[in-house]
Amino acid sequence: MGTVYRAHDAVLDRQVAIKVLSAAELGTEGRQRMLREAQSIARLGHPNIVQVHDAGEIDHLPFVVMQLVDGTDLHAAPPQALPDIVGVAVQICAALEHAHNHVIVHRDLKPENVIVDADGTAKLVDFGIARSMASRMTAEGEIVGTVFYLAPEIALGQELDGRADLYSLGVMLYELATGELPFALGDPLAVISQHIHASVVPPRAKNDEVPPRLDDLILRLMEKSPENRPKSSGEVQKALERSDLLDPHAEGVREIAVIRRMTRGRFVGREQELTEAVGLWNRALAGQGQLLLVSGEPGIGKTRLIRELSTHVEVTGGRSLIGECESEGRAPYAPFAQIIRKSLRQGSENGFELPEFVLGDLLELAPELKPYYPGVSPNPRLEPEAEQRRLFEHMVTFCRTLSEQAPLLLVIDDAHWADSGSLSLLRYLAGRTQNQRTLLAATYREVELDEAKPFHEALLELNRKRLGTRLKLKRFDQQQASSLLAAIFEEEITPEFLKGIYEETEGNPFFIEEVCKALVESGQVFHTENGWDRLSMEELEIPQSVRVAIQSRVSKFPEAYQDALNLAAVLGREFDFDTLAAASELDEDTLIEALETAEQAQLIEEVSGVGGATFSFVHALIPTTLAEGVRTLRRRRLHKRAAEAIEHTRPHDLEDLAHHYEEAGDEERARSYYARAGWKRPSRPGRRPPSRTARSTRSTASPGATPAWPAAVGTPETWPAPLRRPLTAWS
Repeated sequence: MGTVYRAHDAVLDRQVAIKVLSAAELGTEGRQRMLREAQSIARLGHPNIVQVHDAGEIDHLPFVVMQLVDGTDLHAAPPQALPDIVGVAVQICAALEHAHNHVIVHRDLKPENVIVDADGTAKLVDFGIARSMASRMTAEGEIVGTVFYLAPEIALGQELDGRADLYSLGVMLYELATGELPFALGDPLAVISQHIHASVVPPRAKNDEVPPRLDDLILRLMEKSPENRPKSSGEVQKALERSDLLDPHAEGVREIAVIRRMTRGRFVGREQELTEAVGLWNRALAGQGQLLLVSGEPGIGKTRLIRELSTHVEVTGGRSLIGECESEGRAPYAPFAQIIRKSLRQGSENGFELPEFVLGDLLELAPELKPYYPGVSPNPRLEPEAEQRRLFEHMVTFCRTLSEQAPLLLVIDDAHWADSGSLSLLRYLAGRTQNQRTLLAATYREVELDEAKPFHEALLELNRKRLGTRLKLKRFDQQQASSLLAAIFEEEITPEFLKGIYEETEGNPFFIEEVCKALVESGQVFHTENGWDRLSMEELEIPQSVRVAIQSRVSKFPEAYQDALNLAAVLGREFDFDTLAAASELDEDTLIEALETAEQAQLIEEVSGVGGATFSFVHALIPTTLAEGVRTLRRRRLHKRAAEAIEHTRPHDLEDLAHHYEEAGDEERARSYYARAGWKRPSRPGRRPPSRTARSTRSTASPGATPAWPAAVGTPETWPAPLRRPLTAWS
């Protein structure tokens, strides 16, 4: 960012430090922001903050005059003893509390910005002056600067407060206590992605001398969501000053589960595919809209690749929106409705503007958002085909408006399960967004194509018109599998262990991870003072399928915990705690313990939710495996409890209510909720919950015949007018 000089203030006769910043890096707006922040920081008077004396420009070169501190920064001379580490952290907290009370966030807290002078006083420097994610990006979109201490919300360009500094403090404490960073491998984007997505290996797993309470505090500071971190620097300071913080035998602290010593969340083996995807994104940035099709078998890493691409998009200032298709039939245009809900709800709060006639059609797909837009009236009715063309054009306008605000990545996940309307809309957008800053992406399973005729036909048309670029993800070769295993265990892998794992998994990445977890949880692979060890290859019992691996892991849980996970699987891949608690027969403490156990076992993870705790299974195969392991009658009962709970917690979620009552065998209530949602549901007495194959099946009717529509969405004739179109157009 610039050069720091030792200088003499001739007016006040004192030694000072002058930081001369690079005008080219800052730009006009950056220089103005630097001056404003320098003025704010100059008002801070605290013994643990380096004082700012002056700021300005000479010959367009911005400079800041600061107090000169004769000392060494924490990076050059880190404290070694835990009491000394805690002592420095207490001083940092005192400085942060003073700054945060003046509504100043550091934003760039790292060891190099903490100087300890000769008498042991720690002082913070560089309070975010001229620092933002924009200044971490070159014109070519490359990331520069330190990302090892970066809070997720800063990386994503989201609103932030003092809790962003607490995350960085947690990373610093992790490094000082263990001698290594929590996330350090890979290029800067990979490190940022781990900050956003990857679980943290507990410090005690790296250094068993880290006391339990200090370990717990560091992990709380490094929570992904700011809401889960301590509320203030003052609260952290009080925790650091506790008399039992460094007690190695602190009461009530459980031992670290062995599986938590495994590293999860690193992006391995798909670097070439990510480079190709980023290349398409760069074309979209130039106004050349693109369509990316990512294919592969279940567990091959399609969603993982898209998540990494999404991270790149958001870090570079773009917007990423994802709609998921579900195996069981749902409302038409369901993935696009998810995208509309997220965008319009945010837009109602942030001044997002669309013409009223465009909003009129979009709100027909997401009617629960109508209260956010009370002045918007429905559009006049037209012939079904004309209404469909109008809806599609309004979706083009919707994408254009979003892309003009920020470059747009729009993803349809598991598109092989998409309804015909969504596929028609995807094809339409692919042809009409080619001059927008928009990258459309869709993931799909090739193994489902024989059962997903509408999607197969959509692919043929996209290929015929050369509208998409396809990335086919193949299974890992042995070298890629070796890299994945080395990342999981953070050790070199023996050839015989690699051979045994590879022969059973055949290079499927998710299967490899689940097999490793199953071996660890069964005690066949274990951790010692010298690292990881295992039984002989002759003694290892390697699960022979990914479902067997998942079932063997869950079967070790107490029965009550298994019941909780089975119910969560029935609710869906993503579920909220309030609904789960309302549907469960377990008491709340047992339910929380079950979720904590599943989270430690890396089966579920907490995700940001609105108004309560929301969880998601880490992979779609996990809830599928759990739900299919429940017998039919018991599964129906779980669906009934789920429906009754949703009636209590989310009574306006008509689609979910209809679905769960249908799966529970209550056809009358299912039809009632489908009707209230805007489409009818024909009665099907004696219907059984569909098998996995049946759930992914779509229309197989011959041209001109009435299609076998997904059961949960009725037929086009029963849908609201904006969703109808002539049957001949659905192919």
